[in-house]
Amino acid sequence: MIILENNNYKIPSFENEKLEKTIISNSIEDTKELGLSIGKIIHNGDSILLSGDLGAGKTELVRSIVEGSGNDSFVRSPTFVLINNYSGEKNITHCDFYRIDLEDQVEEIGIEEYYENSTVIIEWAEKIINNTKEDSILIKIHFTEIDNQRKFMLYSTGYYSKKFIEKIK
Repeated sequence: MIILENNNYKIPSFENEKLEKTIISNSIEDTKELGLSIGKIIHNGDSILLSGDLGAGKTELVRSIVEGSGNDSFVRSPTFVLINNYSGEKNITHCDFYRIDLEDQVEEIGIEEYYENSTVIIEWAEKIINNTKEDSILIKIHFTEIDNQRKFMLYSTGYYSKKFIEKIK
């Protein structure tokens, strides 16, 4: 796994996002290593927003985060059920909003209620931009020109998320 610090490449989507770190994954093992690292440092109230094309590795990253947190739950994409909860030493709420058409639908779900007792990880976060925590970790996953390689761009949206990203090794 290669870590590129403070890459200047930025895709605008969140008003206050700041690119903190770029990580190149050359394999599923590299992606797992990143997820395990994140899983070790998560806490209740954390918000991790994932964005990337279909097949980019969002759910695979979530699997590794759950494993890294010490939770042995089986992780599957909640595309059709929207939300899966994984209870353990660190509770994780895993949301997939690929099938959400309107932000009003997210308000009906009441996603903000989950933050108090779990880390909330949201796939397809760009679909609910106005219903996310103000200070969130934003991870944008890009395909590269090299087969099986992904570029993980980690953005902060506030002080806490900046400090969180600094801890990722």
